[in-house]
Amino acid sequence: MKVTSAEKHALLLPDNRTLTWYESGPSDGQPVLFCTGAGMSGLLSMDADLLTKLNIRLITPTRPGLGESTFDPKKTLKSFSSDVLFLLAYLNIKNISVIGSSQGAVFAMAICYYGKVDKLAIVAGQDQLDYPEIKKLLSSDVVNMQQQALFDPDGLKTWIIETITADWLMDFILNYSADVDLALYQENKFFPVYQACMKEAFKYGNKGYAQDLLITMQPWGFTPEMISTPTTLWYGLKDTSTVHSPDFGKLLSQRFPHAQRYVYDNEGGSLLWTKTSQILTNLIS
Repeated sequence: MKVTSAEKHALLLPDNRTLTWYESGPSDGQPVLFCTGAGMSGLLSMDADLLTKLNIRLITPTRPGLGESTFDPKKTLKSFSSDVLFLLAYLNIKNISVIGSSQGAVFAMAICYYGKVDKLAIVAGQDQLDYPEIKKLLSSDVVNMQQQALFDPDGLKTWIIETITADWLMDFILNYSADVDLALYQENKFFPVYQACMKEAFKYGNKGYAQDLLITMQPWGFTPEMISTPTTLWYGLKDTSTVHSPDFGKLLSQRFPHAQRYVYDNEGGSLLWTKTSQILTNLIS
């Protein structure tokens, strides 16, 4: 399974920032935008052979402040969505479907709210952590972090900047992953790309990562109820990540006006790469 993105590109945005993105799959394929998880550049893709088979052009932006996408001190979910919409206009793409994995689910939802998206797929996605019924299900560590994001954001940002590196984050992910996920993450063809993707994201420091964490834990400016995009949610019941949806998207799926939830008993948080065919086929059908 080849999961390295094929080509890297850069675009100058209206405010003179640079936005970088990666592409994989046929250049004339059906476009799908991929919002990656926390601390990731666009280097990690999906199975190249499958993208070709399904005729999918996978476009993966690197969020501002990660990798070589210029840091945006005013970054919000709305501003990131504007960056993506500018990119799509530049590429002359009028119809797009979006995948959001882990933390990237929040950014994917924002694109749907602020733009026009054909379909949305949330895969092992982060939930709205301040939603009362979800907050009851979170671990105490996540509750404390979410409260800090609301009431002491500068303190949390300082801790992140002083503490979290690419190596620290990779160790954290591996330590909190189920065996079914480790089996994929530690594969010889997967781990080096995953590691390089994270190293690239932290190339110029971790301020962009700190922004993303705060942005996704603070009020979003919209709710799932306000997103009319047809949505599928995909979760594995063996997912042990404390920052993904604590009820595997059950309540979240009920909050979207048009949503279908798919749950796998023997999958974990890595099902974007183990159930790729099912997720992508559903998204483009």
